[in-house]
Amino acid sequence: MVKSQIPSTKFQTNPNYQNSNEPNRFCFGHSIIGIWNLFGVWNLVFGILLLCINSLSYADDVSISASVDRQEISLDDQLTLTITVNGNISNMPQPKIPVMNGFTAYSSGRSQNISIINGKVASTISFNYILMPNNEGTHTLGPFTIEYNGKTYSAGPIEVKVTPRGTVSQPAPSYGSPSQPQTYQEDSRRPAKELFIETYVDKLRAYVNEQIALTFAFYQSVDLFQNPVYNPPSVTGFWSEDMPPQKKYYKVINGTRYLVTEIKTALFATSPGEFTIGPARLEASVEDMEKIFSRSPFDVFDNMFNRGKPVILTTEIIKVEIVPLPEEGKPENFKGDVGNYNITAEVDKNSVEENQPVSLKVKIRGRGNIKTISSPQVPEMGDVKVYDSGSSENMSKADYIVQGEKTFEKVIIPKRPGTFTIGPVEYSYFDPGMRKYVEKKVEPINLTAIKSKEQLVPESTALFPGLTKEEIKLFKKDVAYIKTSTPSFKPQDSFFYKNKIFIALNIFPLVLLVFLYIYELHRERLRTDIGYARSRRAKRAATKRLKAARNILSKGDIKAFYAEIHRAAIEYVADKLNIPHASITKDVLESKLEEKGYSRENINRLKELFDVCDMARFASGKFNRGDMQRSLEEASEVITELEKRA
Repeated sequence: MVKSQIPSTKFQTNPNYQNSNEPNRFCFGHSIIGIWNLFGVWNLVFGILLLCINSLSYADDVSISASVDRQEISLDDQLTLTITVNGNISNMPQPKIPVMNGFTAYSSGRSQNISIINGKVASTISFNYILMPNNEGTHTLGPFTIEYNGKTYSAGPIEVKVTPRGTVSQPAPSYGSPSQPQTYQEDSRRPAKELFIETYVDKLRAYVNEQIALTFAFYQSVDLFQNPVYNPPSVTGFWSEDMPPQKKYYKVINGTRYLVTEIKTALFATSPGEFTIGPARLEASVEDMEKIFSRSPFDVFDNMFNRGKPVILTTEIIKVEIVPLPEEGKPENFKGDVGNYNITAEVDKNSVEENQPVSLKVKIRGRGNIKTISSPQVPEMGDVKVYDSGSSENMSKADYIVQGEKTFEKVIIPKRPGTFTIGPVEYSYFDPGMRKYVEKKVEPINLTAIKSKEQLVPESTALFPGLTKEEIKLFKKDVAYIKTSTPSFKPQDSFFYKNKIFIALNIFPLVLLVFLYIYELHRERLRTDIGYARSRRAKRAATKRLKAARNILSKGDIKAFYAEIHRAAIEYVADKLNIPHASITKDVLESKLEEKGYSRENINRLKELFDVCDMARFASGKFNRGDMQRSLEEASEVITELEKRA
């Protein structure tokens, strides 16, 4: 300000300067100073604007990056995808993962790092995914995006090449899922894998209801941080039986010693056709060598709490051909049993009074699906009643073959004295080893019924001994009952407002108001809470289906009846647990019910009910009207017990 005032004062007070060259010099200097001051003001304003813009841009400083540990892998390997989001915002957005064709993705957790520099908080979150390739070729991953404050940030795409199974891409990976691990002995140049899995069956072609042994094998040459999680393959179309115990042994492959763990399952196809055994999955955790040998001093804290690097392994699908049982030579009494069996029969006594029961036990033992063995037919006998009283099983899985014994108990009641012949009891089955039907029979059993020593006494004469029926009728008419109660009296000082009816009439509107309020809350929750609505209506829907099953029972349609029973039970559980009907399986059902605290007894009864329904779909000839009635009662009881728990 001082420099701007001095020239201005001289210019105004010295008139001699008008005719000289000095005014030009002073005016020029004044202009330079004015322009300089003008630029200084604009520089200040521009600097402030830059600071504001920089501050705003820093506030929205969000970035995303994506990387993979390798860009070329084989079909039996896996890939690690890491998506990193950086920013100084407190609410870090979640990246959007598009559909990655050619890969199956599994989340393996995330890690977060927060830093404070010059009072600025910066956050870095890494999202980790394990990708399992599904087919060969070059695939594109991404782009991956996040949205924040109306802006979209993206990273990628990334190209990954998938080579055929068994080829060596890079020496870094040390795990996989080869379909035939024994091929590693053929090429010593292949790197030894630390972990891999496989599934295989003992036969790729079998008859309906013939045992197929499915084996899951887990090979490991390193220690694991924790027990691996095994997810068995889907076996739709098969009746499955677990075959413990797990088998463990050591095996040397390509110079590497592996601990092998085998889990075996017996499968029995329910119908002919081509079926697919889905992929099995194993989730394990191994040491992350990159973190252990990291040069960063901060990784020491990570190593203290290191739970290892997650590894997910999968196997290939297996296709199995199931052929129908031959029609040639099929016996008339054949009910679908497949295996190798023997049959015996015995009674608890050979002599009995008339109208007294005799217990007949028919035992079938051998190799095959013991649970689906059908009850042999006992020939009809005159003046003799035969009733089924149930069955029992004693199953064994020695040498990983389903075998055992099933006993059918029948009650035989002779209605008159005399000698009766039970049998012969005939039984037929299909032997897959011999590829033919086998018929076996039990020799007839003689039963003698003697005349009963006690005569039946009419109920009326037993209650009134010494009187005839006519006298008893007259006795009932002539009896006049005597009043034993005394009349009630009211005191003279009783007032109307103390009357209970009067008090009840005054309280009733208040109770009605409370009831209507609670009822409206209930209706509002039914409209807004889907899980609550499904749970409340589950019993009513199940009752309707059981009623429909009862109507089908009268028509004798076995398959439709058990389909309705299965649907009533499974939809009831799905509604109670608020899960989709289509996604529920027996394993999901068991785990969900255990989480909700249902008793093991009710869960086992429900699973047995589902097993009976499944068996009825492919062996309806084994069921009769009595079996259907028992299944209906069992379904009603199971649903009632589950409703009590709810």
